[in-house]
Amino acid sequence: MLCVIAKLDSHATEKLRMLQKAAASYGAVPSALYGHITIAAYTSDNDMDFVIGCKELLQGVGPFSVLFDKIEVLSETSIIVATPQKSGVLLTLHNRIAAQYDAFLDHWTCDDTWYPHTTLLYDPHADLPRICRTIQEAFSPFETVVKSIEFSRVTETGYEIVDRITL
Repeated sequence: MLCVIAKLDSHATEKLRMLQKAAASYGAVPSALYGHITIAAYTSDNDMDFVIGCKELLQGVGPFSVLFDKIEVLSETSIIVATPQKSGVLLTLHNRIAAQYDAFLDHWTCDDTWYPHTTLLYDPHADLPRICRTIQEAFSPFETVVKSIEFSRVTETGYEIVDRITL
């Protein structure tokens, strides 16, 4: 699987890491946070054709703002997430990619079901609503600027960044 991700700046990533620390008081151990929002997850085998096609769709796009405005539990996947507004350039980019590649996108990023977020904690055994309330108490909405788009291959041990576009 090859993901198209909006890379968050280091300031936003650090804010999200600080929010993760609230989970530690409950014994939950969050994974290391690579600050990003997945725009699309491509499931076909033509990775390089997909990258080239996406780069064409992204031509002319400059840095853009994203507003993270809530923390919530996505119970279907046992995660706590920081959720940005699904609007503006972020939504436009997703729509462009989905219009051309929707048949090849995974269930979570295809046109009808895409829900942008940054995962803070995955733990199917934790009391996620309780942990989420604690994280929400420490959260204040914030805006960040996305200055790059990365293409990230999912591997058995994590991920590998295979290409990058500076906006």
